[in-house]
Amino acid sequence: MRNRLYILTFLVLLVSLQVSGQKAQFTASAPATVQLGQQFQYIIEGNERGNISLPSMDNFDLLGGPFSSLSSSTQWVNGKMTASTRATYTYVFRAKKAGNMSMPPAVVRVKKNEYKTNEVSINVIGSSTSESNTVVGASKVSSQGNTQTPAVSAPVYLKIIPSKREVFVGEQFVSELKIYTRVNTRPSGGLKDMPYEGFYKHLIDPDQTSQREMIKGESYVTQVLQRHVLIPQKSGKIVIEPFGSEWTIPQEVQRNRSRNAFDNFFSDPFFNSVQNVPTEIYTKPVAIKVKPFPAGAPEGFTGAVGSFKMTAKLSNDKIVENDALSMIISVSGSGNISLLGIPVVDFPLDHDVYEPSRKEKISTSGNRISGTVTFEYPMVARHAGSFRISPVKFSWFDPLAKKYKTIETEEFTFVVEKGESDDDNGQIYVSGLRAESVEDIGTDILDIDRNSLDLTKIAYSPLNKPWYWMLYLISAIVFILFGGLLRIYFKQRADVRLTRNRKANRLAIGRLKKADKARKSGKSELFFEETEKAIWGYLGDKLGLELSSLSKEKVVEVLDNTNVSEEDKSELFRIMEDCEFSRYAPSQEKGNMDNLYMESIKLIKRLEQNIQ
Repeated sequence: MRNRLYILTFLVLLVSLQVSGQKAQFTASAPATVQLGQQFQYIIEGNERGNISLPSMDNFDLLGGPFSSLSSSTQWVNGKMTASTRATYTYVFRAKKAGNMSMPPAVVRVKKNEYKTNEVSINVIGSSTSESNTVVGASKVSSQGNTQTPAVSAPVYLKIIPSKREVFVGEQFVSELKIYTRVNTRPSGGLKDMPYEGFYKHLIDPDQTSQREMIKGESYVTQVLQRHVLIPQKSGKIVIEPFGSEWTIPQEVQRNRSRNAFDNFFSDPFFNSVQNVPTEIYTKPVAIKVKPFPAGAPEGFTGAVGSFKMTAKLSNDKIVENDALSMIISVSGSGNISLLGIPVVDFPLDHDVYEPSRKEKISTSGNRISGTVTFEYPMVARHAGSFRISPVKFSWFDPLAKKYKTIETEEFTFVVEKGESDDDNGQIYVSGLRAESVEDIGTDILDIDRNSLDLTKIAYSPLNKPWYWMLYLISAIVFILFGGLLRIYFKQRADVRLTRNRKANRLAIGRLKKADKARKSGKSELFFEETEKAIWGYLGDKLGLELSSLSKEKVVEVLDNTNVSEEDKSELFRIMEDCEFSRYAPSQEKGNMDNLYMESIKLIKRLEQNIQ
């Protein structure tokens, strides 16, 4: 047994020496020719496990990796044992542009040593002939350095689908971003909004349901991811640039093959592994031909494209001098409603006209932008008379009819009446001499007032009279005294206890008046109840006690510190006991209300004199 252990230890040492004696080597490989936008594998193989550091590759996009695999084998040949190790690292790349490209050597770090791979040359030709710029296939990654690309079309791709490829400037159309997939995929992160440079865009809700479509004999599940209404802002050829989005794509990684029969058994495709690789996929660029407006644009055309109608009205047709008036113009319809220019209105030159305000109410229905834009032109009438506003014209271009259309309002008139206090001093007003648009009443320079000013010499002014300064001094003293008294008053009002003390007698008399009314009307129970409330309320307010803490013992304790005599104390508690007893006693046993009323009034007067 011991001999077998020695032999096994010797064999292990021999194998380790054989393996450690091998020099580490690493080689890189990739397809010699790839198409622009097509993914390919960049494979690094070596006889040691290590850490890979890729160089800067500006002409390529890294889509995934590394996907690593490690295998080892031991063989006896003619009585000699050989051991080998193979490590494979697979990356997925995509070329950014066509031409002869090179991938610089990668650095592999094994323990404390560094090794470099060889440089790889790749010829990137043309553009992908697949359905999308980026072809993402479920390719098999082999450790032998070759890529087994499926013969079918791409399993996942994005596509931009415009409703029109030839439009006029300002004409709206719909563009959809749609995904086609034959595999289980999902976005790696949130889907960004497409930029659509050169277009005004308005996002509308896409369809929430997916559909099945047959593309080149293959069944795809399709889904509209984004839908926009686009309006081109300039003429010429506008290219919708490729749009990228990251999705997880299943990639099948094949195990490494070796000469070992045991390893070859597990290299069967049945044991290949499938990994979800985050992959950036791109749409194809889409060109839109934007035609300019035809020649001969009519007066009042401000770039409106679509189908519109216009209404205009004055807020009032009769105002007084220096009053405000507004012209309200509403343009409604379907088209580039958010991009409409301001209609030109020919206002009379004799009034102040301000910048118009703009209000929009936009909606989307039937994949079209529609709504109403309201312009309000404020104006301040400066002169009396009868004035007119020329008809307002609004023109637009109808892309369906391919011609301009114009609508015109009627002429507007309004009357400015003379104000009651206005006086022209016999001057003759000539229309048009005082005319300018006022941007801001707070900063613009208004017309100079030409009326002479009535000035008075200071010798005849009240400022030069002694009585004026005496009156001024008396007013200042009264103001200071009034301020001081007001301050004392508010200070007293802030002292709640003092306020209750001062109002105690008045509130008690008020309650006794209610008791007196009950006495005169023969309501004995109400009389005794109100009399008792008057006395208890007076004691609470005068002594600064809360009603919840009032008791005979507490009242006696507080009254001992006052000038109230013992006779008044006895009288106080007798009246309170009579009130409490008479409220619930039979009619024949109730106390005399007249005597009790007079005694209560006299008692409160004496208490008021002796309690401070």
